[in-house]
Amino acid sequence: MSGVGVIVEDLQSHPWCPHGPTLLFSRKTDGIKRNFFACSACRDRKLCPFFLYEDEKNKYKAEIWEQERAKLLQGVDHRKRFLTLNQIRQLPPNERAYCHTCSSFQLTKFWNKHENHELVKGVTDYQIDHPSEFLPPLEDAKKEAQFLFSEASVKVIVEMLKQLNCQKVISMGTPRIHEFVTNNCSEMDSFLMDFDSRFHNFHGPLQFCWYNSFNNHFFLPESETFFSDFLKGSNSDPVLVLDPPFGGRVEPLAHTINQINQKYKQLNKTERDLAVFWVFPYFMEPQILNSLPDFVMLDYKVDYENHPLFQDGVRARKFGSPVRIFTNVDASKIALPVDEGYKFCRDCKKWVSKENKHCSLCNSCTSKDGRSYVHCVKCERCVKPSWQHCEKCNRCCQPDHKCGELVFTQDCFHCKEPGHKKRDCPRVDRNELHHKRKLKSKNNKIKKRLKLAP
Repeated sequence: MSGVGVIVEDLQSHPWCPHGPTLLFSRKTDGIKRNFFACSACRDRKLCPFFLYEDEKNKYKAEIWEQERAKLLQGVDHRKRFLTLNQIRQLPPNERAYCHTCSSFQLTKFWNKHENHELVKGVTDYQIDHPSEFLPPLEDAKKEAQFLFSEASVKVIVEMLKQLNCQKVISMGTPRIHEFVTNNCSEMDSFLMDFDSRFHNFHGPLQFCWYNSFNNHFFLPESETFFSDFLKGSNSDPVLVLDPPFGGRVEPLAHTINQINQKYKQLNKTERDLAVFWVFPYFMEPQILNSLPDFVMLDYKVDYENHPLFQDGVRARKFGSPVRIFTNVDASKIALPVDEGYKFCRDCKKWVSKENKHCSLCNSCTSKDGRSYVHCVKCERCVKPSWQHCEKCNRCCQPDHKCGELVFTQDCFHCKEPGHKKRDCPRVDRNELHHKRKLKSKNNKIKKRLKLAP
């Protein structure tokens, strides 16, 4: 939602739509700001019509929306579907069938009822074990669009988990990770949390829950209990891997991560934070770091199998996939594949992409988008090589920009006012900021000397 803010707070006190607690948004029209509740999962009111102004909360008809929620949950009996799955597994492939129209397995005695449906007969063991390859991807960009990791990216991400000695994976919106771990990694367990209810047919209650990551909502109450059990105890700490829709707001997702982290700490009586791998486009880094300042962005480019821009190939983006991994894990502990061109920077003490050159002035590997950035002395930072410094705007911009017309669709992360970014915020203490940069540079130099010392 461009020009719309989101207010993250205790969602349980909010009105509910069929997809769980709604989010509270803020929108300014003609200089007047007004808050409203809307569905957390669907960004199109045709998909979920819930809309309610905060100052009209007394008009909320809870019983009507409870009926809508009941309609959504109607016929979803996870235990019953798991029993059907076990029946199907015991049958030879020529007696197995799955109806895409009804989203359910069908025994032979019911096949005649699905003659006009999209009924697939002869379902194999591999298709049952890899439903993300068998089911057609959901494609509604304003609800649950599914872009699935490529096989190469799945293997690299799982290798990262192994480097951390991970034995439990929380696969939030990452069915390909869940399937790979379940079928290939006997030393690891995975729990899939996904908005796609079709997975009820392929995984039992101890492996899957129907879930909305934008409001931390479990559609079936018993699922939260199974998830809590999965979080408890282990010889190694679990890792949360999430791949949310790119059009979703960062703030509620960060709120969900923090809630799960608190649950993990309480259940295990620990002060350690839950390790997180958040897969998101590189240009969302400022928003993620504003909500989760302890996170860092890894250079690994995540490819998708069914998205032409987020993969390798002739039609792919010129500089590779723009999707990265944001994590609260120490980046020096995560090695990236050498055979894909990644290298280790001794100055930054982390793995970076081949085009990422270390800047001695920034004292960092600064490239973000797949190109080698260049340092601008006037801006005191590295910028994209296609940008040029504009004296009128007092910043580096694209050469064809119109001076004075730089538009900021999001408020400043520092003062929360519109019209500028944090680095240009008038309320930021420039002397303090300069001192922090010098101190960081000095500390990095000391670390470098200590590393080189015999």
